[in-house]
Amino acid sequence: MNYLSIIVRHSKVFCERRLHEFEVGFPEQVILMYLSSNNEVNQDAIAQHFMLDKGAIAKTLRKLEEKDLIKRHQNPENKRENLITISLAGQGILAEMGAALNEWNQYFFEGLSDVEIRQYENITKKIADNVAKLNEKTVTDLKAEGQRTK
Repeated sequence: MNYLSIIVRHSKVFCERRLHEFEVGFPEQVILMYLSSNNEVNQDAIAQHFMLDKGAIAKTLRKLEEKDLIKRHQNPENKRENLITISLAGQGILAEMGAALNEWNQYFFEGLSDVEIRQYENITKKIADNVAKLNEKTVTDLKAEGQRTK
């Protein structure tokens, strides 16, 4: 866990420094990357994906909207819900974010063979899936516990 924590901290610092001129923080970058793969989603979907509370996501979305990097529009199927998309300005930053990611990956995987890189990706995906299952189980267990105590 210690090494994972170090990697995450370094990636955060790298991304923030690399995109400093755009004044886009790491949480904003992460949401833009998510939106680039999941266009027209609501705030709840973003919060659920990152396992963050809606308030934290709302704050980051507000910053992105103030910078004109995202657009919100009413969901025609649910008038109480806003769908979020990347604006043209936001799409312009995605290219720079992609270049930064390529640079990061070049250093991140330096000295590793293609086989080792695939192994790393497979192992980290399995671990991510395992911990997601554990958290889902914990939520289910807590709900069941709450129902038993009522």
